[in-house]
Amino acid sequence: MHLPRTLLTPLSSSTRRPLTVHTPLFVRRIHISQSFSSKGNEEESDHDAVLRNIIQQTTLGNKSFSYIQRGVEEVKEGGDEEPTNLLITLDALGTLYEIKNGDLGQEYTQVAKECGVKGLLAGDVAKSFKEAFKELSASHPNYGYATGMKPKEWWEQVTIKTFKPLIPFPVPFPPNLAESLWTHFSSNAAYSIFPGTMPFLWNIKDLKGLATRTRKGQAGWKFRTITIGIISNSDDRIIDVLTSMGIHATHRAISLDGGLDHLPPKSFSKKGKELYKSLKGAGVASRASRRAIRKISETKNEVLGNDQVVDFVATSCGLGVAKPQREIFETAKKAAARLIAMRFGEEEAEKGWEWYHVGDNRREDVVGAYEAGGVGILLDRNKEIGETETIVEGTEEGVGYKTMVVGDLREVAEFTEGLSILYKAGGEKVPYASPRG
Repeated sequence: MHLPRTLLTPLSSSTRRPLTVHTPLFVRRIHISQSFSSKGNEEESDHDAVLRNIIQQTTLGNKSFSYIQRGVEEVKEGGDEEPTNLLITLDALGTLYEIKNGDLGQEYTQVAKECGVKGLLAGDVAKSFKEAFKELSASHPNYGYATGMKPKEWWEQVTIKTFKPLIPFPVPFPPNLAESLWTHFSSNAAYSIFPGTMPFLWNIKDLKGLATRTRKGQAGWKFRTITIGIISNSDDRIIDVLTSMGIHATHRAISLDGGLDHLPPKSFSKKGKELYKSLKGAGVASRASRRAIRKISETKNEVLGNDQVVDFVATSCGLGVAKPQREIFETAKKAAARLIAMRFGEEEAEKGWEWYHVGDNRREDVVGAYEAGGVGILLDRNKEIGETETIVEGTEEGVGYKTMVVGDLREVAEFTEGLSILYKAGGEKVPYASPRG
């Protein structure tokens, strides 16, 4: 028996397609107990091969997910029962979206041109930006968090240090350049969403519905809750960027104990705006009716999902810790447990957890997740055809981690049940010889 593939359209397509729910985990156990031999098995899928290679070399063990009942209480460990809570965290830039055309220098050069600075080369701007960013990151880490500098001031200094060496005398430094760049990079004006991002979130929304039905006794799926979080080494403008792309984050992590701040939508849904306009035209609109419509719109967004909903965002600027530091991942896990406790009760949050983090950076995302007790999945859109796993260098000398490689986020949503096996086998340490050595 083989793990089903459900990509009903090419991966380059952003068209929504039906999601096939994978077979229950007990079927997986029957599958993995069978003889694994790649020879002569022409029907073996890429993901079967990943599981076969990892399971053959790893003793399966049941990992526990640290759970925080409240921020001030001690950490409780999940028992031996099968996990029923699923947490998937994602990197942002490079995973959900990218700089337009993949060219930061071009974006900076274009904004500078609009502010009156002409004749600059994108390559020169990109090089100068890299140096300025490195300098400010060293003197004022985490976008100024470590030294009390506000993020906007931090980026203003980056702008000055980027452009001052390039603007020829006697051209004055544009007084609106820093503000223009700050605004430009606060929305999708500077970014392009990857084709697989929205279909991935659509699939996750479908799976959340299945988890809800399971929790209510109407279905028999493995997971009873699904939580989606974003962990980003960035400032909090990421929330506005996501909103501009139609992705609404409902909460922001504000403290290392998993404390959360609720983030209501900043505007009415389209239907909400139409309703208020009709009431206003009829002369019966009021502040109370506006507030009521907004509340309904927010509830619909969170429960039914007008936008694609992310449960929380954790940023390095907001927390003072950055990937691959263990603390930012631990904060995300605590925030997830807190959300489930708030929504469905502490008993639900105390059940077992599985956690996966997906990102495009080997050190920050994959190694960081493994060393924080989870499973890292490498997103590599340029991976070789047929490549399903790789070894990433760990922080311990001579040691690496075997990890799954995907070329599109949809593969993560469509392989949810199979990931359970990776979770038990994940974190396998293997010898690693650095190419630098």
